[in-house]
Amino acid sequence: MKFFKELFLGLRCYKESVSFILTHGFLKYLAIPVILFGVLFYFGYTFESWSHAAETSVETKDYSLGFIGRMWLLIKVQFFALLKFLFVDAVKYVVIIFLSPLLAYISEKTEEALTGNHYKFNLPQLIKDVKRGIGIALRMLVAEFGLLYLVWKPFCWLVGIDSFLYEFVAVLIGFYFYGFAYIDYINERLRFTIKESWTFMKNHAGLAFAIGGVYSLFYKVPSLIQTDSTWLKLFLDNFGVLFAPFLAIVAATISMHKLVDLNTSKFANKKETSVTQIN
Repeated sequence: MKFFKELFLGLRCYKESVSFILTHGFLKYLAIPVILFGVLFYFGYTFESWSHAAETSVETKDYSLGFIGRMWLLIKVQFFALLKFLFVDAVKYVVIIFLSPLLAYISEKTEEALTGNHYKFNLPQLIKDVKRGIGIALRMLVAEFGLLYLVWKPFCWLVGIDSFLYEFVAVLIGFYFYGFAYIDYINERLRFTIKESWTFMKNHAGLAFAIGGVYSLFYKVPSLIQTDSTWLKLFLDNFGVLFAPFLAIVAATISMHKLVDLNTSKFANKKETSVTQIN
């Protein structure tokens, strides 16, 4: 029962996050992911074309390259394939990593509007926050990869589980880890250790699934829309890069305020301003 209660809490807070972003002037921050998307898109597909070119060279079996030359070519293929994976396939985690300073700032500003809590600028603490955000994203990437490809996929192969069930469980695993990554921004301000944050999210898995689920669907659903326009298809395929991170961090902050009451934070100063009421 608790799981579903917190699941619906997270879903409701996504709806509230839209009006919150519009009324608090957060739209200006969208320029940053647009620029980031352009950079990632350019490099991702550049690496993909280089990888294909290297693969073509391998397939031609040009023995004039010699053994060392062909081995070097194979290394190049794998290297460019890895870069393409990071810049295209794993772009959700890459976005979290590169936007980490901005997401931390937006989460603070959201909390300030909700509660009046104010956090003085502290460069060492900011560096620590960014390092933790990046570290959490990397841990999530490794954990998801390990669960999917080292545990779940071999299990499905051994038992004979069909591809639909494999994909369904894989998506659910992603929901949890994405949600964890965004909620941890608030846990960090509450001075939770990473271990304490893990424990917190195990106890509030419903909220993690809600935050991570909607975030993931922003990437998946628009790309299912069919269109003959190349540019419109490009926009739909990458719709999530532009909007999902901001909705997720605002929704996560609003959700956590409702769940634990951020007014009680011992690590913030109170700012004498009008506070946004979200029930």
